[in-house]
Amino acid sequence: MIGSLGLAGALTAAALIAPDRAASAAVRYTPDDPAQVITRVPARDASELAARRALDASKDPATAVTLARLELQRYHRFSDPRYLGRAQALLSPWWQLTDPPADVLLLRATIRQSVHEFTAARADLDKLVALRPDDVNAHLTRAVVATITADYAAARESCGSLAARPLVAATCAAPVDGIAGNAQAAYDTLAALLPRTRTDAGVKGWALTALAELSIMLGNTANAETHLRAALVVDADDHYARGLLFDVLLETHRAAQASELLAGREHVDSLLVRLAISEHALRSTDAGRLAGLMRERIEAAAQRGDRIHLREEARFALTVERDFARAVLIAKDNWDVQKELADARLLVEAAAAVRDAAAAAPVIEWMKQTGVRDAWLDARVSALRPQ
Repeated sequence: MIGSLGLAGALTAAALIAPDRAASAAVRYTPDDPAQVITRVPARDASELAARRALDASKDPATAVTLARLELQRYHRFSDPRYLGRAQALLSPWWQLTDPPADVLLLRATIRQSVHEFTAARADLDKLVALRPDDVNAHLTRAVVATITADYAAARESCGSLAARPLVAATCAAPVDGIAGNAQAAYDTLAALLPRTRTDAGVKGWALTALAELSIMLGNTANAETHLRAALVVDADDHYARGLLFDVLLETHRAAQASELLAGREHVDSLLVRLAISEHALRSTDAGRLAGLMRERIEAAAQRGDRIHLREEARFALTVERDFARAVLIAKDNWDVQKELADARLLVEAAAAVRDAAAAAPVIEWMKQTGVRDAWLDARVSALRPQ
């Protein structure tokens, strides 16, 4: 689980519904043909079904944890928050306990982090690392939560607890070092460790993506592209690496290549919004369909009461719908929830679209406090300032 949990902060975006959006009444649809296929669901393994039946009878926490992990794997694969609900349902006998079994505590924290219940997730993780100080996944998830919520001292503490695994520790610390203004040193350390460390595919892909992110901060998009393509060789279904490579291609004016990279992956919301953006830029015949599909995803999530990704919604409003004022509002709400570089860049870009330097003030203040140096941010913030 190291790879998926270590990337948890990158694979989950802002998760609060914008305050001015309300779900409209759902329209009932009845197919005319009783044989019509409405949707397809993945086939379930017979052993998993048997385990679910056994869980109903035994309420065994170990079985519940095994099944919940499968649902979390599906969440990371399909980027569908309903799998988080399924995982939570499996853990329901222990969900409200103050002191659930340690494995349940880790999964509860992971689910809470994924839906951005950061305070509750952090409390679970603090308790867990006190119980199991050598739990790698607990420290990684704690570092993610701390970084997203700008508690960089706690993030560094958790990464430091992984010193026995130097590559994992360096990859964990990379975003914290980058935000502290030490992107080059972090890159050099990680680039030296990776080729001489034997590790599993999950950690290797995670480290390659971290190198790419540091390269982007340093303004070296060619280097970032190399690392991201290597990460996709390791795992072609790494949606975060694929999305980041799309961003590099789009930033370097290769929209057609960016679209090709995401072809057939519309089921992932974070990739769908990007595909809608590139096809809109290309003025393709498919642009309208993709934009409509993204609007349907947003509406469907609102109707279900699911929390939608504010980062993606703001980006869609900014780039496809060209509703700059709305994009600023959503980007601000997103910044209130999480403070990763992607969120900072988004708010600055939205502020630039409405030519309102004051809207970017929270990010500019954050940059001063952290000492972060990011080539993309530096250029946009400089353009926002009066000449």
